Formats: sequence, C-alpha cells, structure tokens
Amino acid sequence: MTLLKYHGFEGYDNPVDQEAANDLITFVGSQEGSAYVAYATGRNGGKALRHTGTIFSMYAYLSFPAIAEEAIIGFAFYADAYPSVDSPLLHMANGTSAIGSLQITNRSTGILDIALTQVDPIGRVYFPYNTKQWYYVEAKLRIHDTLGMGVVRIDEQEIFSLTGQDTRWSSNPTIVATMGLGFPKAVDFRYDDLYIANNEGSENNDFLGDIRVDQIRPNGAGNYTQLTPSAGANYECVDDVTLDEANYVEGITAGNKDSYAYANVPTDLDDAGIIGLQIKNNSQRTATASNIKIDPFIRTGSTDYSQTALDLSDAISMVDGDIILDDPSDSNVWTQAKINACEFGMEVAS
Repeated sequence: MTLLKYHGFEGYDNPVDQEAANDLITFVGSQEGSAYVAYATGRNGGKALRHTGTIFSMYAYLSFPAIAEEAIIGFAFYADAYPSVDSPLLHMANGTSAIGSLQITNRSTGILDIALTQVDPIGRVYFPYNTKQWYYVEAKLRIHDTLGMGVVRIDEQEIFSLTGQDTRWSSNPTIVATMGLGFPKAVDFRYDDLYIANNEGSENNDFLGDIRVDQIRPNGAGNYTQLTPSAGANYECVDDVTLDEANYVEGITAGNKDSYAYANVPTDLDDAGIIGLQIKNNSQRTATASNIKIDPFIRTGSTDYSQTALDLSDAISMVDGDIILDDPSDSNVWTQAKINACEFGMEVAS
C-alpha cells in the first residue's frame, strides 16, 4: 500500500469534531487554537478547511501511518488575500524542527518560497501566485544521508527539484516524521483534496496529480439489515451529510451485518481518474466487551468482500477502512459503473 491517506474534509459540521474523531488533523502551535477553524466551500462544491483566527497563524499537523524514508503529499489551496506577515504553507521534516525539511513559506508579497533545508537552505525557488484562485501543490521529501531529495509540483508542473542531498537530521531515523499545513491569520485561506503517499509498492508510489476527493453516502437498503436502527430504516440512520450522534445502527452479535445502496459517483469523474475508494464509518464501542470490532465490506454481484477488522474506541471516532485500489471481484481497476453497482456495509467482528 502506497496511498496512505486522503481527505476531502466532508462528514462533519465542525473541524474540531473531526480532530476529536482522530481522523486526520491536530491543530497545534502558538495560535488561537482549534476553536478557530471552520469549513468553507471547497473546489467541487464540498467542503474545505479554513482558519478563522485574526491574531495568530496556525498549523494543522497531519497524522499518518509510518511512511518510510520518502513521503509524498498533495493538496489544493486557495487564498482570498495575501497574508499580512510571512506564514508557513507546508512543513515536511525528518523531525520537529526545520532541519532536514522541505518547506513552503507563504510570503506576504504573494510568492511561495520553496526551500530544501539541512541546517541551512541548500536550494530554493520562488513561485508567484494569484489570490482567489485554486492551486494544487504536490511535494516529495526523501530522507537520506546522500540520496535525499525535495521535489515540488504546482498544477502538475515541476517547479523545484533537488536530488542527491543529505536531508537526514543527525541520528533521527530515515523517515519523514512531521507534516503540517499552515494557515495565515485574518485571511480566508482554504485547503481541500489532500492525499499522503509513499514510494513503496508498485501502485500510486509517486505523484498522483491534481486529484479530487468525492464522498458518496447511503441512499437505500442493501442486502443486509441485521443491525438495530435507532429509529426508522437502517440506511436512514447512516445517510447523514454530517455526523449526527442521535442517528445510528447498533449490534453486538459477531457476524451481524448491514449493507446499503449508495448514491452514484459524480458523472464528471473520469474512470481513469479513480485511484481507489475507502469505507469510512463514525463508530463507537458501547458494550463492555473490549474485543468488539467493525469490519467494513464491499458487496458486488452476490459476494461479500471483507476488509480488515478495525478496533473501536469508547468515544465516537472516524474509522477508516482499507484503501481499496482495485475491484476485489476481478482485481482490475475501478470504474464508475463498478462502484455504482456495489453495496457497502459493515459487520460486527471480534
């Protein structure tokens, strides 16, 4: 697996709830705090992440699995105005400091200052950008004593590349340990359509290009209705646009399943642009048994394809299923028609 995480910032009313759900983001730094974030309109009619503070800038640190020596990140950004003071845009580093890092600084003069650093900058370029316009940034950092690199693309055009460098910070392991997105103060500045990957495996192990992240939700009953709804039909308890803790289905018997019909994927989505899919559930363990898990599954044709059974916590949290790169029924790539023909569901596991 090389595509580690992606997000379109859908599913919640408040980014602080998303942070509490341990889904992706932790808001940190000398700023006004996580209460000063909100959602705004994203690139494709969905949501984008936005900072509403007026006193300090802010970092949104990204949680992700261990990503070995090379990390790749992509995201869209939009600025309504230039920041009043220089602010970070992206920080990727071998540790928590600027040593062994690839950094993009959002200058108040309307340029992105892109630098690869090992104690001191060892290479940099400047990229002027316009306000009120979406851009898609992709950055790659490899941590190595002699083969380190930093590469940045904007709108799929390479604008910075430096290879064969020492990017390792002292005795730190040869991994990218920190990623953060920066928000300037008092500026309508937005992030959307984010992905994180590494260079392992044979698929999605390099830049993915200007991607979009779409969310589809249940819109009808599926083959299984074995879980107990809080009220009404099972699928109506899990079709919310944003998290509603009053609506849910529940079960305690291992092997019990719910599956749902889903809305079709957007019609303007090209088959060649479908990288993968992921089943996401807001879930909580309410029974005393600590071994209750949730097992997301795909049903296509008349066959169920289980994913990895996932642990639950005592609080509601976003449970991310496997990133499924190919149709499990034939091991070929996904298409609109294939996804539209699937049911997606969950099984009580132990």
